[in-house]
Amino acid sequence: MSSLRISQGSFRLSDTRTLSLETLAIHAGDSWAFVGANGSGKSALARALADELTLLSGERHGDFQQVVRLSFEQLQKMLSDEWQRNNTDLLSPDEDDTGRTAAEIIQEEHPHPARCAQLAAQFGISALLERRFKYLSTGETRKTLLCRALMGQPDLLILDEPFDGLDVASRAQLAELLAQLAQQGYTLVLVLNRFDEIPDFVQQVACWPTARWPARGRANR
Repeated sequence: MSSLRISQGSFRLSDTRTLSLETLAIHAGDSWAFVGANGSGKSALARALADELTLLSGERHGDFQQVVRLSFEQLQKMLSDEWQRNNTDLLSPDEDDTGRTAAEIIQEEHPHPARCAQLAAQFGISALLERRFKYLSTGETRKTLLCRALMGQPDLLILDEPFDGLDVASRAQLAELLAQLAQQGYTLVLVLNRFDEIPDFVQQVACWPTARWPARGRANR
């Protein structure tokens, strides 16, 4: 069984700042939520879990093979890049100036039309595949990026503030889709701002940065 274990970890954030993580164990099939206020270092935690920060001391052992981290900032950058394509020489010879479609975004790293269609159907965005990504709603772009992430069949999916910017209906819809992924055996880590954002399917909950980890199994909420 795949797992990620961190013990007495100190991760480099900058020349003068570090992130400390005493102990944590994430196992295949787990559903975690880390909850903390803005500015508490939650995004840095997500990066540490995704092995995107340099480990200065302590131990980090992970044997997940395909780790994917998604964040609201990544979505914003992708949208900005799409709008900038019209004003630069990034357009390919056969691409018009209206940008790439949702299907092209989803398959950019893993071209597979059949899997793209299957994921789009699961996420309810089949009708959007030929629409330009930059014209989609916030909820639609969020689903598109999740489909893109799942194209590579990740065994650990880290979502940094996945509900940020969504209305109540879109938030509930996304939570239901994530519950389906959990039921399919995906290992999920959600990094959230508030406890009322925690979906019902989540089994382990931790406060950040107090680092009070619950016992393995369903956490008291």
